[in-house]
Amino acid sequence: MEFTIRQFLAWILIVIGLFIVFWDISTSYYYFSAQKEFPQVFISNSVKTTAGSVSTGNAIQDQIGSMLKDQIGNMIPENTVTQLLNMTSWIMFASFLLWAGGKLVGMGSDFLKKGQ
Repeated sequence: MEFTIRQFLAWILIVIGLFIVFWDISTSYYYFSAQKEFPQVFISNSVKTTAGSVSTGNAIQDQIGSMLKDQIGNMIPENTVTQLLNMTSWIMFASFLLWAGGKLVGMGSDFLKKGQ
């Protein structure tokens, strides 16, 4: 049995595809077990401002609005939305990597089958 260029390229594709898949799985494990922090694609720019006492005709509406804002702020922690967006972006990227790695392994196995 002779070793051809096609077989060599097939094994290279299989190794690269398996490397991508295993790297993706191990990195995702570290992220979801909280051993590493998720990549920061979205960054929170939470700047808190305090409004001075301005007397307007809508003082009651302003008070109700600020009370609602405070209550919502107490229910949802400060960086929750940003963290969810970062997790979602990693999940989408990791899914793409799994798909791409699987495709490379599939292409490599097809090259091996055609070589025989």
